[in-house]
Amino acid sequence: MIRRLFSTLITDYPPAGEFLPSAPLSNNRQPSTGGGPEVVPPAFRTSALQSLSWLHAISPCFPVSGDRIEVIREPGTFYNTLVEKCSAARRRIMLASLYLGTGSLETRLVDAIHENLRNNDHLKVDVLLDFTRGTRGEKNSKTTLMPLVEETDNFRLSLYHTPVLRGITKRLAPPRWNELLGIQHMKLYLVDDTVILSGANLSNDYFTNRQDRYVMIEDRRLAEFYASLLGKVQEFSLTVGRDGATRLHDTWTMLPYKCAQLEFATEARERIRTYFRGIMEQQREICQREADGQGGAEAGDTWIFPLIEMGQLGIHHDSLATKQLLSGCLPGSRLRLATGYFNLTETYMNTLTNDCQAKCNILMAHPNANGFLGAKGPAGGIPAAYSLLARKFLETLKSAGQSHRVELYEYERPGWTYHAKGLWYYLPDSTLPNVTLIGSSNFGERSVNRDLEAQICLVTNNTHLQRKLEAEYENLLQHATTAETELINRPVPRWVRAVVGLFRNFF
Repeated sequence: MIRRLFSTLITDYPPAGEFLPSAPLSNNRQPSTGGGPEVVPPAFRTSALQSLSWLHAISPCFPVSGDRIEVIREPGTFYNTLVEKCSAARRRIMLASLYLGTGSLETRLVDAIHENLRNNDHLKVDVLLDFTRGTRGEKNSKTTLMPLVEETDNFRLSLYHTPVLRGITKRLAPPRWNELLGIQHMKLYLVDDTVILSGANLSNDYFTNRQDRYVMIEDRRLAEFYASLLGKVQEFSLTVGRDGATRLHDTWTMLPYKCAQLEFATEARERIRTYFRGIMEQQREICQREADGQGGAEAGDTWIFPLIEMGQLGIHHDSLATKQLLSGCLPGSRLRLATGYFNLTETYMNTLTNDCQAKCNILMAHPNANGFLGAKGPAGGIPAAYSLLARKFLETLKSAGQSHRVELYEYERPGWTYHAKGLWYYLPDSTLPNVTLIGSSNFGERSVNRDLEAQICLVTNNTHLQRKLEAEYENLLQHATTAETELINRPVPRWVRAVVGLFRNFF
């Protein structure tokens, strides 16, 4: 029985292979698009951005004006923006998150959506959450949203159920533990033609005193892209009916926990890949018009490259782009990396140590700012596990003679927890960031191998936007201190040291 219980930990993914055309192995200046035309906007040919032209080979490019991008710094502003946008939505609301909380702030957000639905027959609302997290406990995300499901067909609730959780593990694994095998972790919030990308969930802490990142973009094409992407994920998610029961999407025939895992993952992967590649062709034509000087209103000073990671479905895209970005940092450049949970993959740590040529800062949560602090059972040891992993990385840097180039910082703010993640990249001689990564990925083992993740690589020449991104990072850094001394001296329980290597893929 024990063997059967843990058999689902050995996942049966689709065969390895490129999800999209991969980044070049070296820091080539011109991308290869696998047979398609090489289309690179002028800014990527004649400026320092030339070293980033490979991005056009691996992701659709959305040129936008940097003036239509807002960087939100505080969780309260994020919450108020969501409520205001959802209250005034005319055509669509699409919310993708791990879960929706059940407190008063969450209820106010749901009430705003509910009221808008009653007053606007043209409004369509879709919510995508994780099945296990969204149904945990008697009062949960699903029960909170059921009044909207029951009242109107214009509201749809979808719950993504990982195909890894099945059999005896599904029957016996208790709540919380069943989330270890894989979850829907994307944080995408769409209202009409507005897209908010974040790492924040829809719950009280993330609306009040849990620091995260939030970027709001006004762009019709980007909104259409993410609306359709979420629609594709909804196809292989479960739909909640008016009776509260879950059923398959009209275009899907396989229950994720009953069909062959490989069959489910392969079909889901193929639908995402086909959609992504079709959008790449469409956006390549738009970039071609810009390159020919015919962009008009479509020409921009900022370029958005969507990245996704769905390791349990055999989709590795964001991780390939992130590795290339880290390894392609130019001499004299600067890199600032942030993660709520320090559990960088071995690939990322090796790349930062051996291949990255930038001066690096890494910002992470102090144990007192870790959301797992004080948790019951084994989860209470997670903050110590992150400290241990950071200490080992520090030792690796010293052994490689790279500790002078990479500094570690910890965020600690009384009464707050820390969940911000992302990357800010400064090209040589630049005092402001030229690139940022923002989204749901923590750059860890879970993000690459278990969960559904989405983030963007944003490249910009817009000085006003660059200043906003710089201020965003400085706002985080004001609550941080250097971590080296504390990491070396911080005690770690023996049992944490014993198990961290075995279970780092699950947290």
